[in-house]
Formats: sequence, C-alpha cells, structure tokens
Amino acid sequence: MKALDTPVLLELLRGRPSMGKVLKSLEGEELATTEINLFELEAISRSGPRHGRDQRRAALDRLRRKLTVLPIDARAVQAAIALSSGRLRDATATEWLMLGAASAGGCSEWVTTPSAHYPKDLAKLPVRSVSK
Repeated sequence: MKALDTPVLLELLRGRPSMGKVLKSLEGEELATTEINLFELEAISRSGPRHGRDQRRAALDRLRRKLTVLPIDARAVQAAIALSSGRLRDATATEWLMLGAASAGGCSEWVTTPSAHYPKDLAKLPVRSVSK
C-alpha cells in the first residue's frame, strides 16, 4: 500500500496530466491517505471561491471513496514516535502523525512532491517525491 500526501492528492483532483505518470507507477497498488490529509483537502475546498465549491466537494468525496483512509489513533502515534527517533524537529507534529498513520496502516511508501517538507531518510517508511 502507498500513502499519498496532500500535494499529490490536490494535483490529482485538479486533473494535472503529469499525475497520469504517477498513477501509472502506482498501478496495482492499494492507495491510502490519512484523515489529516483529507482534512487539509476539505479546508482547501472550502476556502476557495464559492463558485464551484459543490463540484470541489463532490470530487473530494469521489476521491475519498477510492482511497483507504488511515486513522490518527494510538497506533499512529506510537509509529510516529518510532519513526521520529528523537528527531522531532525534522518535521512538524502533523507531518510525523501522517507518516505514523501510514506506517501503522502498513504502507510501504509515502508519496509526496519535492516541495513538501519531510525527512527523506526514513528507513522504516521511504518517502518518494514525484513531480507535479
């Protein structure tokens, strides 16, 4: 299972042609994201112009149904602590929790964009950057 970060999901929702290559590379994989990522997407969809808001929310609902949504729970917290290994300053608490949820959920990789800030050297959960 591969976990998709907010910038990747946002590009998918926007229908960016470059995401076709990313999806092709993930073909056959179960795709997941976390509740935090979906919260971020929901906040973005609501903060945009009123015109088109219903379409953005409908697209987000369709995306949610296609993904395994990983919870932020005690297992995610413990996995985040294990991944951070005392390096809490390398990422925000939110970023560690997203990575922890992905790790606890059985994801083999965190898929994000080069502009996202994540520790890239996690042995237990590799981080892959894909271009937009």
